[in-house]
Amino acid sequence: MKDYNYHILLLIKRLAIAFLLFFFGRLFFLIINLSHFAYLGFSETLRLFLIGTRFDMSVIVYSNLPVIIMHILPGSSFKYKRWYQRVIKYYFLIVNSLLLLINLSDARFFDFTLKRSTAFMLTFLRTGDELPLLIPRFIVDYWYVPLTWLLLTALAWYLYSLTEIKTKKTGTVKEKKMKNIVYQVVAFVLLLGLTLVGARGGLQPKPLAILHASQYVPAKDVPLVLNTPFTVMRTLKYKSLKTREYFSPDECRKIYPTLHQYDHPDTSFRKVNVVIIVLESFSREYSGYLNGTKGYMPFLDSLMQHSLLFTHAFSNGLRSIDAIPCVVSSIPDMMENPFIFSVYNTNIIGSLASILKQKGYQTAFFHGGNNGTMNFDAFANMAGFDAYYGHTEYNNEVDDSEKDYDGFWGIYDDVFLNYFVGKLDSFRQPFFAMEFTLSSHNPYKVPERYKEMFPETPVKIHRVIRYSDFALKQFFKTASTMPWYKNTLFVISADHPGHSIGKTENDRVADDRQKLNDYQLKYYNNTVGAYAIPILFYFPGDSLQGVKSFTTQQSDILPSVLDYLGYNRPFIAFGNSVFDNSVNHVAFEYVNEVYQIIKGDYSLMFDGKKAVSLYNNKTDPSHEENLIDREKEIANELEKTIKAVIQQFDYRMANNKLIP
Repeated sequence: MKDYNYHILLLIKRLAIAFLLFFFGRLFFLIINLSHFAYLGFSETLRLFLIGTRFDMSVIVYSNLPVIIMHILPGSSFKYKRWYQRVIKYYFLIVNSLLLLINLSDARFFDFTLKRSTAFMLTFLRTGDELPLLIPRFIVDYWYVPLTWLLLTALAWYLYSLTEIKTKKTGTVKEKKMKNIVYQVVAFVLLLGLTLVGARGGLQPKPLAILHASQYVPAKDVPLVLNTPFTVMRTLKYKSLKTREYFSPDECRKIYPTLHQYDHPDTSFRKVNVVIIVLESFSREYSGYLNGTKGYMPFLDSLMQHSLLFTHAFSNGLRSIDAIPCVVSSIPDMMENPFIFSVYNTNIIGSLASILKQKGYQTAFFHGGNNGTMNFDAFANMAGFDAYYGHTEYNNEVDDSEKDYDGFWGIYDDVFLNYFVGKLDSFRQPFFAMEFTLSSHNPYKVPERYKEMFPETPVKIHRVIRYSDFALKQFFKTASTMPWYKNTLFVISADHPGHSIGKTENDRVADDRQKLNDYQLKYYNNTVGAYAIPILFYFPGDSLQGVKSFTTQQSDILPSVLDYLGYNRPFIAFGNSVFDNSVNHVAFEYVNEVYQIIKGDYSLMFDGKKAVSLYNNKTDPSHEENLIDREKEIANELEKTIKAVIQQFDYRMANNKLIP
């Protein structure tokens, strides 16, 4: 018995090392993202860490199951074998150091997505050709991540060495005795049961899931409670959506229609050209015009003053891969895996490309990135675009094209936008073209010829935002000389916001931070402002101007363009036309299995079963006062709307009903 108990004690000590690594991983996550959680006091932070150990336990038990089994197996003498202990040692240290690396690495990535990474990350790493180029740059830029990992891994090896068996021990009671055998078998069964409970994360009816975190803490604190290996592990199983029925189908369609048909006469369709430009990481925060500051996008700010501008506009997700289906097909980010990488990516979908092609439009998708990046080229084909123009096509058509390659993602914005405008001039009218820029992205490089014009900035992304804004200016300067220019509707949107000034704890950015008032700094740090982007419609040959303050989202772009053109056939969209004042203008997002809906000054969080929080973003930008019990009428209205959206999204996605 003593020998058997000795190995159980060794197991407890060794698992304690794993828990310690997860503790340091969470502490590192907090320190790196302190600006997101600066409102937390010590006692509340401690409470979140304690809750987080439950999610840590689930991963630790699952990942270390072979180690646990090898310790609790009945019998003792074979456990002293050198090979046996080496198998335990190297499995334990390698697996747990890799889990630590995942946690530490994702701490840096969180600032861009405001969520723990999921199994989508594995798909992205497997399909992205840029990874070998980006890893060295990330190691240089975020050197403290690999350094912390090496130090903590060394600590784990040292602590493990303190638990290693130095000499062979002999039990005082021989194993063959019945009493000892019965004890070990019973102990093994009990410990195996405890292992199962640990892997499930407790005694609850269903295994611990990501959504459980929101039952204990507000949505904004969920990422601190979770750990990245857990979110990856739990999303590996995501195969298909479970359709939910909050309402009858007819009632659901009345609350929030997704089947649209505008009452335009056949003769009213306007065959104007349509050009959509999606700007990488252009936050609303960076706009001087929208914030009353100097800003970092002077050209776009000037264009806003001659456009139909939406001052309360939001992205539907925080990843580029979510933005493209949303903008071109009005398919928002409403599930854990991106649509492009989901099991539904073979669904028949509608898009501006396929719809306008039926009206005689020539269509094309442009992205200067490496072909295959995020499967944009495959999606463009699925969405019905006639052609895709990426890095490969640019290289085939432009002499000495490699000098225009940024070394990581693809072609620099200024030269690719010049290529874009040249191709547009070769198209027959009417045409629909979509361009997605890329330079305003980590690693924040600008061409050598522009390094003095756009010097390094304390917040690195500000430099490339200014450069991409300049590239956009050059595009419009050239386009304005083209014969098709005044017959073209330009729609400009960001794919998602970029890095916030308020999220940077650095004395060097103090001057930048002072450009925003206290309300703005808090607003862009909450779960609503984190999605705030510019959206504008510009038509140089028409009087399409003005400022609209109602809530707008990326998925409104498709129905708005079709409404503006006078399209009168049925189509599916999860947004609404900005030209229709009678509809419910809202925005919605999905993060960590919690849905957010925004309307006017209010935002509501819904966990799939019930509303968990309601905030007034105008009076409470820090989201400190939950109004769920005080503003019941508003909460009920928003909950009803988001339920209708979820029900129709799940049904249409699961049943391949994304076209009429």
